[in-house]
Amino acid sequence: MVKILNKTREFLNSFYFPLTVFSLVLISHTFSIELLGASIILFCVFIGLLICDDLKFIISPLLMFIFAFSQKSISSGKFFSDNYIIAIVILSCVLSLLLFTHFIIYRKHINFKSIFNSKLLIGYLLICLSFLLNGLFSFENYTIKNLLYALILCLSFVFVFFVFYINFNVNESSKKYVFFVLYLLSLLITIQMFIGFINQFRFNNGEIIKESIMLGWGMWNNIGGMLALLLPIHFYFASTIKRFGVFFYFSGVISYIAIALTLSRSSLLVSSLIIVICALISCFHGKNKKTNRYITIGISILGLLGLIILWDKISNILGDYLSRGLDDNGRFDIYRYGLSIFAENPIFGHGFYSDYKLEHTFISFLPFRYHNTVIQLLATCGIFGLISYIFHRFQTIKLIVSGKSLYSTYAGLCILALIMCSLLDNHMFNIYPAFVYSIIFATIDKSHPT
Repeated sequence: MVKILNKTREFLNSFYFPLTVFSLVLISHTFSIELLGASIILFCVFIGLLICDDLKFIISPLLMFIFAFSQKSISSGKFFSDNYIIAIVILSCVLSLLLFTHFIIYRKHINFKSIFNSKLLIGYLLICLSFLLNGLFSFENYTIKNLLYALILCLSFVFVFFVFYINFNVNESSKKYVFFVLYLLSLLITIQMFIGFINQFRFNNGEIIKESIMLGWGMWNNIGGMLALLLPIHFYFASTIKRFGVFFYFSGVISYIAIALTLSRSSLLVSSLIIVICALISCFHGKNKKTNRYITIGISILGLLGLIILWDKISNILGDYLSRGLDDNGRFDIYRYGLSIFAENPIFGHGFYSDYKLEHTFISFLPFRYHNTVIQLLATCGIFGLISYIFHRFQTIKLIVSGKSLYSTYAGLCILALIMCSLLDNHMFNIYPAFVYSIIFATIDKSHPT
């Protein structure tokens, strides 16, 4: 029995477990068999919480689980039925109980007081408080959903950061493990995109119909935003792995092509800047500088020639970009409206759910959208929310800049991509990008010299 437990623990903490989760999620999404994949993954998580002394094993399920849900299953509405909601609540309670049990069993391995060494602690606490106080004094419009959504944001941003800070053993191997999981996540979404083109997305006279680009867990902007967030990970491995660096460079280029095919203008704009920065860094830093220079020059020339020669076909496929151009798609009107809402309650905002004039996301529970992090914070959490965010952002920039390593540089570019995309979309408030955000910062913060 002891031997079986040791082998199970060794597997859960190995690089093979993220590959297993990756495969289960991809199969579940492709064939719309989410229940099978989710059951296996949850079973592994439940076992891991009882036999593993740190939370390394749970990173891949946490980051990949949501991406198992396909468009076919989501559009059927079955996951929003009463039976499924009850099952989700029960499983969440079981998971919470097992996590609490884990902390009791392995309390000798967990340094709870270490959180006070975090360089981001005060900023995270302020952000958490600003979320919880959203809509305070806006009594006529206040709803209990304001508090519930604030608790979810605190869970995804703050709780995840704290838990991994106190119970994840960070060293050079585990840092690469985190990036390995993020790389698999990028690969997973990229593959889902191309499978979608084969059997799901629709075309009109060769042009992609933007509204058909939906993968269940997200639509075009969500897909593009996640891929932009994860794009630098490809180039980290292209810069640090001597033997297979070329493979990672090309996978980064393929991921960038997938971003272009999402027809998300904000994601394409941000990722275009990010990929140029990543390519330049890979040409002058790391183990493959010379090789990456040749690849960068070669791809640049081939890309330019391809645009010239195949422009008619490319412009037809990506016609949505050309037809929309620099049109703000109503963003400026939303920004002005958000500022007017902020003026009504400038200290703590109007609350996440107090305004019913704006659109829902494809999941109606998520709050109304201002398509800009700053406007969203001002309108919903007021000046206190914005000041908290600015202070938190100051702390995170200081932490990343002081890292002075390729790891912190590429991690910083991931965060930069998310921040920039969130100035034109809603990614900061979409829950699952926050998991990536929190784990990246927990890893960097804990590995940073005191």
